[in-house]
Amino acid sequence: MQTLNRTHRAPAEPLPANAADCHMHVFGPFDRYPLARERAYNVAEASLAAHERMKAQVGLERTVFVQASGHGLDNGAMLAALAEIGARGRGVAVVAPQVPLAELQRMHKAGVRGARLNLYTFSERHSGDPAALLRTYERLVAPLGWHLQLFCDPKVLAALAPAIARSSVPVVIDHMGLPDAAQGVGQPVFQSVLGLASSGHAWVKVVGADRITRASGNLRDAVPFIRALAQAAPQRLVWGSDWPNIGFHSRQQVHDDAVLAHRELDAGELLDVLLEAVPDTETRAAILAYNPEALYGFSTSS
Repeated sequence: MQTLNRTHRAPAEPLPANAADCHMHVFGPFDRYPLARERAYNVAEASLAAHERMKAQVGLERTVFVQASGHGLDNGAMLAALAEIGARGRGVAVVAPQVPLAELQRMHKAGVRGARLNLYTFSERHSGDPAALLRTYERLVAPLGWHLQLFCDPKVLAALAPAIARSSVPVVIDHMGLPDAAQGVGQPVFQSVLGLASSGHAWVKVVGADRITRASGNLRDAVPFIRALAQAAPQRLVWGSDWPNIGFHSRQQVHDDAVLAHRELDAGELLDVLLEAVPDTETRAAILAYNPEALYGFSTSS
């Protein structure tokens, strides 16, 4: 079994108090929480304890657990980790549109504050008009005051921009909208993301610097994108490590037992990319600490 035990170096500058990792995943333990039958990859376990070690090394204090597609609609692993971490944690669940309100209320009491709509890894799971689907999930989460987190192909996201602007609940865009860094900040999907954030119609997760820079393999190529977001909408950004950094994969059904290795990037290096893009201390404090408090409802005493 793969062990997530790399050493993460401290970032070049200390993090503010209550800094949050707003995008990470737990996997397993598989004897209690097996991977979903319908999944796009096989992966090794990734435990809360390993993530806590990383947080201690770089100075992060709070955690937002995001249900990974590998566990499908069974949020058990995420909820168990959330229960273990207590007030320092919040969760984003993956649920079916027919889920009973009582189940959502149970999750809310456990610390869940949003639902993730994945139109990328399992786009075929959701048929029909994406804008209509967005509206369905709006109605689902509105009674709880939750947000919707969208993980979309860039073309789908750009087409959804008008529906996002009309949303009755907060919308959080995954992975900066998945632009291709090689195409520059002027590409249509990123301009849509900038417009939605600057107008107050969406939040954006500053996550996935490695994913948008795959063409070069240079994390610093993400700096212009993060800088543009911070200049346009500093109060609408949150940061995440994307731990354990699941390997790049196709979005196909798994047909063999090959295990996709976790890459576990150096979280200190990811934070230094944020530092380079956002040199202003107060703006970074907003992205790392104050904005997560507002979006996820962290207690100021936890």
